[in-house]
Amino acid sequence: MTTDPAALRLTVGYVLLSSLWIFFSHEVPPALGFSVKLQEYLHLLTALLFILLTGTLLYLILYRHTKNHHQSQFLLANNEERLRLALDATRDGLWDWDIARRQVFFSDSYAALLGLTPKQLGNTREAWASRLHPDDRWLATTALDEDLQDGYYENVYRMRHADGSYRWVHSRGRLIRDAHGRPQRLIGIASDISRQRAIEDSLRQAAAVFDATQEGVLVTDARQRIIHANPAFCRITGYSLEEVLGQNPSRLKSGRHDTTFYQNLWNTLQTHGSWSGEIWNRRKSGEIYPQWQSIRVIRDDKDNITHYVAVFSDISALKRSQRELNYLAHHDALTGLPNRLLFTERITHALARSRSEQLRGAVLLIDLDHFKHINESLGHNVGDLLLKSVGERLQQCLPDGGTLARLGGDEYGLLYEHCNDAGQAAELAQRLLRSLAPPFRLDDHELYIAASIGISLFPDDTECVEQILRNADSALFKAKSSGREGYAFYVQALTDYARQRVELASSLRHALDNQELRVYYQPLHDLRSNRLVGMEALIRWLHPQRGLIPPGEFIPIAEDSGLISAIDTWVLDQACRQMKRWSGQADAPSFVAVNISSRLFGRGELEQKVAQVLEQTGLRADQLELEVTESAVMEDPATAQNLLTRLRALGVRLAIDDFGTGYSSLARLKRLPVNKLKLDQSFVRGLPDSREDAAIARAVIALGHSLDLMVLAEGIETAEQAGFLRELGCDFGQGYYFGRPLPAPEEQTGSTCGQPPEPEQNSVRS
Repeated sequence: MTTDPAALRLTVGYVLLSSLWIFFSHEVPPALGFSVKLQEYLHLLTALLFILLTGTLLYLILYRHTKNHHQSQFLLANNEERLRLALDATRDGLWDWDIARRQVFFSDSYAALLGLTPKQLGNTREAWASRLHPDDRWLATTALDEDLQDGYYENVYRMRHADGSYRWVHSRGRLIRDAHGRPQRLIGIASDISRQRAIEDSLRQAAAVFDATQEGVLVTDARQRIIHANPAFCRITGYSLEEVLGQNPSRLKSGRHDTTFYQNLWNTLQTHGSWSGEIWNRRKSGEIYPQWQSIRVIRDDKDNITHYVAVFSDISALKRSQRELNYLAHHDALTGLPNRLLFTERITHALARSRSEQLRGAVLLIDLDHFKHINESLGHNVGDLLLKSVGERLQQCLPDGGTLARLGGDEYGLLYEHCNDAGQAAELAQRLLRSLAPPFRLDDHELYIAASIGISLFPDDTECVEQILRNADSALFKAKSSGREGYAFYVQALTDYARQRVELASSLRHALDNQELRVYYQPLHDLRSNRLVGMEALIRWLHPQRGLIPPGEFIPIAEDSGLISAIDTWVLDQACRQMKRWSGQADAPSFVAVNISSRLFGRGELEQKVAQVLEQTGLRADQLELEVTESAVMEDPATAQNLLTRLRALGVRLAIDDFGTGYSSLARLKRLPVNKLKLDQSFVRGLPDSREDAAIARAVIALGHSLDLMVLAEGIETAEQAGFLRELGCDFGQGYYFGRPLPAPEEQTGSTCGQPPEPEQNSVRS
């Protein structure tokens, strides 16, 4: 316990004064010889004087003490108010940890940091620690204990707010010790630094982005001196940060832009505060390269310019990619030739020049003949090599001012801008065909390929790009229809024919639904007995406007559009139902023959369709004969043999139609489970006068009989033809001599009477 010196002096003075007062009041009166009564009176008087004196002294002491106490309290209150105002101004909270009592005082402002009241926060260290973030609890409490030894405490941690979120708190304090140096209390303040931490995190993230971004970033001051640049800037330009600090960005100029360009740039910056665009700059190595750059003006709160920030990216690779994409968009990837898009653009330009300069030109469409056989037999790799080689040969024949393009697949286009007449175009076409005549040697294969060429002249044929291409395509179709390996010019009739095909194709799609199709039947006779043995079902189309359309017009369209399978299935069903009706009649045919298209035959599901139709109609299988063309069988002989075997297992008859017009393999033919060969009408038409037709007919009949097959001749129109074929041993005959195709008797109406004679046909499709 410490002693107050002023209190000690006052006490010692009071003791001395009291002692002297008592001593003199007891000793002086007797010494003066006063009487006893006077002495008692003097004792009483001195006692009263002493009490008065000491009371006055006590009053003065207490008064002074009270005055000093009030002054201290006033000063303390002022200091506390200043402290509170200071804490409120800084939004800090006060905390006071009484170490001896193990209690903590938290100010209202401290509790308010967490959205609490001091009562809710508690007054213990444990209650405080319970609100710490789990990740910070151990470090915060450990740091508090360690800092008791140092006398100064500072820490940053997270505490749970009343709303459940965590706030960052920065706490600072100082240790108070007693006279013996023992820790007495730890007093400090705490502040919410969540916003500051968020700003710091954002700054760190911005710095990370600044350093990690692939775009170059350049910062200058208001006087356009470089004050900062990121690593991407150094990587793109080749300059180090030290080399550009304090420099003007003008040292990066390429020299490609004139003064006007930069004046416009700065005018835009001053007016709008930003500028974006493509600009060419120079690297440290001297290389000039393109950038896409954005510049922004930074201003302070007084609208004064403080900085300029430029963000740019090197678009050299993008420029290269654009050039490559532009090339790919206008050129064929396989051959490197212009594609259809570029070819069309070239024709457009050529047409424009032909109008302004009175020039003439030609467009040639070149299509390789039977190219699909190369892909199917040798594979697409060899096919691709052939397409490239064909392009190279055709380019060698390219005239001046010509453009060769690959339009897709095995089709090429050639634009000849200075073709004065059809003779020049024909000469060029012949030269192109001759260039393809020598064999192509590819991957140890020696390949031969021919082509067909369609030619359209401009501006004679038309002045429209689309029409030129359509005309050339029509001419190409004409060239292919004329036997291939040649060329043909466009004529108006080709366009009319193509338009008619399109109209028919559209109408044909509704023909089945509108019940416009009809089945006609042509009799098949035994040549020896002249007896009716069967009927062949033939398709006809009774168009509501055009009347009866010849099969030769719509069957190719049906094959191209894929409708032929549906038509064949419908004919099969109708023919079987009709044969079922005939079965119970006198002199009825023994069977009905139905032609199967190559498309339906190639699907591989024919036997299921046939079995289904037989079951639905109730027709016996041996009363149905299916005719398959020779070419359909020989497209894939192995698959065809398997399918014919499955059909034969159903019990139906099988015949090979159009025999002699294809390329049959006798080794394959002898293994086919067929009953009949049908001699094509093209070999019957010249009988009996044509020596060649007679020889072919004799050979086919002999071949069929040697293979135990029946032979039927198509297209017999005269008694002489029937008699000649009978002498050759032909078994059956069919043609106008025996009867024209007609609808079944119960289906005949007056609407079909009086139709003009139709040309001889030989199948369900024709």
